Amino acid sequence: MNEITSISNNTVKDIVKLHQKKYRDEFIIVEGEKSLESAVETGLKIKGIFSCNKDLLEKYKDFETYLINDKIMEKISTTESAPTVLGIIARPKYNLEHFKKFKKIVLLDNIKDAGNLGTIIRTAAAFDIDGILLFGDCTDEYSPKTIRSSAGNIFKIPLTHATLEQLSEFKKSHKMVTTVVNSKNYIRDYNVKEPYIVMFGSEAQGLCKELLSIGDVSYTIPMKDGVESLNLAVSCGIFLYEISKYTG
Repeated sequence: MNEITSISNNTVKDIVKLHQKKYRDEFIIVEGEKSLESAVETGLKIKGIFSCNKDLLEKYKDFETYLINDKIMEKISTTESAPTVLGIIARPKYNLEHFKKFKKIVLLDNIKDAGNLGTIIRTAAAFDIDGILLFGDCTDEYSPKTIRSSAGNIFKIPLTHATLEQLSEFKKSHKMVTTVVNSKNYIRDYNVKEPYIVMFGSEAQGLCKELLSIGDVSYTIPMKDGVESLNLAVSCGIFLYEISKYTG
């Protein structure tokens, strides 16, 4: 077990850099015991584990651990209330080719809110989705806020990015399901067999024209007139629940 007592320590400075997206290509910050345990279970490389609690660090004696003070934990943490433990973990990387073997895929188009993304990841894991594809200009899927919002489930489900050209290859093997606000097909009547890719757009703009153009079938959530559109994470939860009833 190592010990760091100075906020000016180079290791502390390196962790603080990971608060910014541009430094998270190789390593990411994982805060809290639940998320850290999920990351450890995946077998990802653990660069270091940090805590003010010496007894807690004993749980991770197989890894490089660092005993720190409250001031340092507040510095390296991204939350208002500092976690009991923080880990620096290798950023997961997935090959898009592996996704072609998946039967149940969620695609998110231009999702900007990290909290929404984390919640959708958690929901997708709950409904046994095989993988998540990100399209367009999305928020960083491994930002600390996304990881926290996913409650550690981000390490249980593969995520990667895809271009329109790459998605065209999936049309040979997967049914492309678009979610829109004005389809004649209600999600409660869903009848698309696996394999599929169900696509969700942003709350502000919905699915982009490029994705709509490759869709095979569209569905909508029936809603009372005059009600504003639902939060994206809520809509995703409703869709995946209805789909799970059909596909089992």
